[in-house]
Amino acid sequence: MKTIKRRAFCKAAAAAVAGVLAPHAAAEALLPQAVVGSAVPEDYYSFAFRSDHSETDLSHDFYYTDAFFENTALQYSHKLALATLGLVAASGSTYQSDALYWVEGEAGREDSIADAYQKLGFANAVYVGYQRSLNTPVDTAGCAFAQKTLVQDGQRTTIIAAMLRGVGYGAEWASNLHVGEGGGHYGFVTAAEHFFEDLQDYLKKAEAAAGTLGTIKLWLGGYSRGAAVANLTAARIRQQLPQIAQENTFVYTFAAPAALTEADRPDLQADYDNDHTADGGLKTDWDVSNIFNIISSGDIVARVMPEEWGYHRNGNDRFLPSTAYQNELDDLSIIESRMGGVPLRFDQLATKEDVDSVIAAALAFCKSAANYHEKYEAAFMDMLQCAFTLSEKEAAEGVILDDEAVTERLRSMENIRKMSWTKVLRCVMTASAMSRPILEQVGAIVPLRAQQVVVPVLAVGLCYEVESDVLKLLVYYILSLMSVNSPADSVLRAAFCHYPENYITLMEYYDPAEHGMEAYTRK
Repeated sequence: MKTIKRRAFCKAAAAAVAGVLAPHAAAEALLPQAVVGSAVPEDYYSFAFRSDHSETDLSHDFYYTDAFFENTALQYSHKLALATLGLVAASGSTYQSDALYWVEGEAGREDSIADAYQKLGFANAVYVGYQRSLNTPVDTAGCAFAQKTLVQDGQRTTIIAAMLRGVGYGAEWASNLHVGEGGGHYGFVTAAEHFFEDLQDYLKKAEAAAGTLGTIKLWLGGYSRGAAVANLTAARIRQQLPQIAQENTFVYTFAAPAALTEADRPDLQADYDNDHTADGGLKTDWDVSNIFNIISSGDIVARVMPEEWGYHRNGNDRFLPSTAYQNELDDLSIIESRMGGVPLRFDQLATKEDVDSVIAAALAFCKSAANYHEKYEAAFMDMLQCAFTLSEKEAAEGVILDDEAVTERLRSMENIRKMSWTKVLRCVMTASAMSRPILEQVGAIVPLRAQQVVVPVLAVGLCYEVESDVLKLLVYYILSLMSVNSPADSVLRAAFCHYPENYITLMEYYDPAEHGMEAYTRK
């Protein structure tokens, strides 16, 4: 037997120990060559995300591997769905940046997604819409693009990540209520048109950075508003970007509102309403698609544009269950509490039946999409704009505007500027008187931000002559959500289901076998 020299033995032993003690180093030796960005070992990576529930930025670990994109996009991947959820949560503008915005201007609104992209080896990041004023309502959606181009076995592949922002976007929120007169939900459809142009621009820049892209794998995700935009754009990508094959377009959305009826915008439809048969019945299983919409059964947002009016999404809807089992509620609360922050009480969150009752009440109130557009849309949009509008003095010094200052703010708004000065002043004075009992109803501890918006929001509703009972109820809910109070009725219980913490917990607890093709409650 040949004798191993002492130096050779030591070198071999050191290499073996290094492989045990530093598995990342050993794995990195097998990673593909990177042209742009870098390949990363499969592992759990910590992403920060905005928590409006806790009024801070939290963090959580998500599993990622570049090997996700070696598989077909036409098959649901729960692990890739969770990784996408981590990135779309990180795409929200940071909570910390809100406070800094009013003092220092734009201050790190994209920090969380930038950090996440860096950890995953993506480069050439571009952040569209992150610098826009928090006070300006627009029909766009912020998006964070990045790329990595890898060469493995001589084959070049470019992964393009496009994550649409769904939280922390200020007065852009008003666009969620901009239904319009027809042809799909105007606020979402218009934002999708802008986003498609941004995507085309980024693809050109990505090719310039990598020389040639090779096979393009598009990783598209969105949460809430961003989810609706991603869902619509996925159809246009299939129809108008032939260089990106359907099996290479990985689309995962979370809490996506529906935006189209069957008669709307064929250029924005693909695998439309894939859960149902032509006669409206529920299928026995999901058909093939590359578009997967993950929805909490207790979340009201995904059902705002109701199925009863003919609204559906592209692709396969996969509903995460709500539950009435106490052991599951306890387990969910334990999992969510590990994220830190203010705990969600899963035993107080909405069930599918709670959401059904809220939708039924909303349908009875609005009567039809056309009636909502004609009678309430402008009022509700301007009320939401006021709820998100803030001056530097209000942010930095905690000032609560007096009646004169509120009147000036309202008179700066396009629609209200057309109304008489005396009407606006009268509405502001009435709103001031109405605000006291509403604040008392919300609770003993009302945050400063809620105190700052109550009179402006009420005054806008009065200017539009919204019915008094409806107006008081709307303002009560806005203030209750700002106050992070324990949910007391079906509306608040359903609204609390929309937080990312709920989606992260449900996705980690329930495996794909528990997903439903329609909302349901485990009983």
